[in-house]
Amino acid sequence: MPEAEFNADMLRLARSAREFTQADLASASGVTQALISKIENKLTLSPGDDVVQALASALRFPVPFFYQAEKTHGFPHFHHRKRAKLGAKPLARIHAAINIGRQHVAKLYGSYERQVLRPIPMFDLDERGLTPAAAALQMREYWMLPRGPIENLTEVVEAAGGIVVQSDFGTSHMDGLSFRVEGLPPLFFLNSRVPGDRYRFTLAHELGHMLFHHLPEDDGLMERQADEFAAAFLMPAQEIRPYLGRPSLSQLGRAKPYWKVSIKSLIRRGHDLKMMSDHQYKMLNIAYNKEGYASGEPHPLAVEKPGTLSAMVKHHIEALGYSSAELAELLLMDEAEFNSAYIGRPKLAVVSSR
Repeated sequence: MPEAEFNADMLRLARSAREFTQADLASASGVTQALISKIENKLTLSPGDDVVQALASALRFPVPFFYQAEKTHGFPHFHHRKRAKLGAKPLARIHAAINIGRQHVAKLYGSYERQVLRPIPMFDLDERGLTPAAAALQMREYWMLPRGPIENLTEVVEAAGGIVVQSDFGTSHMDGLSFRVEGLPPLFFLNSRVPGDRYRFTLAHELGHMLFHHLPEDDGLMERQADEFAAAFLMPAQEIRPYLGRPSLSQLGRAKPYWKVSIKSLIRRGHDLKMMSDHQYKMLNIAYNKEGYASGEPHPLAVEKPGTLSAMVKHHIEALGYSSAELAELLLMDEAEFNSAYIGRPKLAVVSSR
């Protein structure tokens, strides 16, 4: 390997991405756990070539991956849409996969140009004297969206400069995560396992965080604000009201494909807009659970497909003449894994575990 320094953070990142403990990696690679621990804690700064090759083979990353001068990013927990059931180990794997996905985006984005006329802004709700619902209406006007349902939210976000990455998180306990890093557009990582209606609400929720949550505040407040923004952005009060009068599950089920939101979201929106009493809200939720909708609603929606990341890969292949092998080398990926993630299927998987 050239004279670049071994990056212990990349070893920890690769190990987390595969959901390996140090003991797992020791067993798979033949390198002792003691040495792996010393490498990760930077007590052994220059492991031998044979050691690095053994670790790389066990983790299924090319050797140069461990010599890149990259830093891992931590993610603000208020930019996660996840459930308490998600354990530390799978969360670490998801964070590792997203860090690697961010590296991929950065490498591809450097040779890709696009025009963005109305980018995703940042602003403070208090300074503007706005509620999240009012901000949602302003953003609909800013992006010149027509009245009624948003046909394709992913297209709206990507037309505004965001990059949406659809990835299998390996669990249904986390829906998405968004963040900004210097030199890149706003990034949204969405779980491909979630239903189409939840995917859209998650993306709208993360868009709210991206717009007006730049510094940590009260977690509960920020989550409520992001939810309020998402509901008003997808279901503007004036336009959704006629669909919420005297609601029943069957009526809301008919409204679902038109508004492209879940029946659960329509129930909550109706209550928030005082279109139903507390008693009606309670009875609708009881009926919802009795019908088994919590484990799967009727009238499922297709998950929207992002386009920018695929377009960047296509640009490198068709306009810049990269082969799959060269792109895998650029992204520091195993070629088979690159083909599976970026060529072989429309849903992108940033990295797989074992």
